[in-house]
Amino acid sequence: MPAQPKDGEPDVTLRFGHDLAAARKARSAVEPLLREGGEWADDVRLVASELVTNVVRHTDNGGRFDAWDDDPLLVQVTDPDRHMPTQRAAADATGGRGLAIVDQLADEWGTERTDSGKVVWARFKRPRGASPS
Repeated sequence: MPAQPKDGEPDVTLRFGHDLAAARKARSAVEPLLREGGEWADDVRLVASELVTNVVRHTDNGGRFDAWDDDPLLVQVTDPDRHMPTQRAAADATGGRGLAIVDQLADEWGTERTDSGKVVWARFKRPRGASPS
């Protein structure tokens, strides 16, 4: 897992079930950390949504979404499935673009196995002149 900023405790935590509304809830949960607005904030929202959607689509359980209000801002999704996600070479009409989107929008991202499943995380450098609270 990437080194967690600050004291290690996330500023935002959302536990979600196998629920199609979970991606919307993750976007709403991260909103207070996106003071800068604009394209950067849109990128964070989209990646948060994609990470949560991947858990909902590809596992039988829910997971936990966490975010740290730091520079860089860190978002991560933890789930109990030990199967590591991979980027697909070609996306189909109904999916397969999630990690390609994460790769394109995040400054850095990765996956880590845990004792109880896995974590997928993404970091976003704040726009110049911005700082966390």
